[in-house]
Amino acid sequence: MKTVRISLAIVLMAVVSIAANAQVSIGVRGGASLSKTTGTGGVIENFTGNLNYIVSGNGGVFLQIPIAGGLSFRPELAYKQSGAGISSDNLLNLIGVNIPLGGSIKQRLTYIQAPLLFQYDFGYEDSPVKPYVILGPSFNYLADGKIVSRADLILFRTQPTRTSIGLGMFNRFEVGGVGGAGLSFEVGNAKLFVEGRYERGFTRVYDTPVVQVPVYNQSFSVLAGFSIPLGR
Repeated sequence: MKTVRISLAIVLMAVVSIAANAQVSIGVRGGASLSKTTGTGGVIENFTGNLNYIVSGNGGVFLQIPIAGGLSFRPELAYKQSGAGISSDNLLNLIGVNIPLGGSIKQRLTYIQAPLLFQYDFGYEDSPVKPYVILGPSFNYLADGKIVSRADLILFRTQPTRTSIGLGMFNRFEVGGVGGAGLSFEVGNAKLFVEGRYERGFTRVYDTPVVQVPVYNQSFSVLAGFSIPLGR
């Protein structure tokens, strides 16, 4: 963690230095994610069966700081949920009659994220529409965890039950990577964009002292947002 703090301090000092001589923009973005906590080699699925992606919302704020040409630095502060779901279609035998009973259980882990991204815009400087790519690390903090369960009966579906889970067995800090591509549109002084990104955790989700379980977070997101220049 000391190395991470030193690296972050160096990046922040570089940001302040660059921002003092550049036209910085501030923006917001939000969207939906397909997230899944999965193990390498199907280690979790060996015990649970097939795991499902969960759908969740995510959002954040960011700065965009030009560096040179089409390259810019894009630090963000965001939130996102990860986790996985299990669906079952069992039979409940009631008074000798088989009644179909299905249900689902989802683990939802809420992270506060600090992605430090580099963005490269293609095209001419005065082009109103520009494709771009993003790439960089993300430093995440696990803030909350819940188990969401519900049952599907013959004629109705029960309301979801949310149960908080202890975070003692989890790694609270996660280091991951982000990559993606998007398209931006200039509208006056503002800039609108749509973006797709893939995120992968490099830190194990579970912190178990006896068995080091190789389980990691991953997600696919579709985002939209806008930014405006500061000082105008």
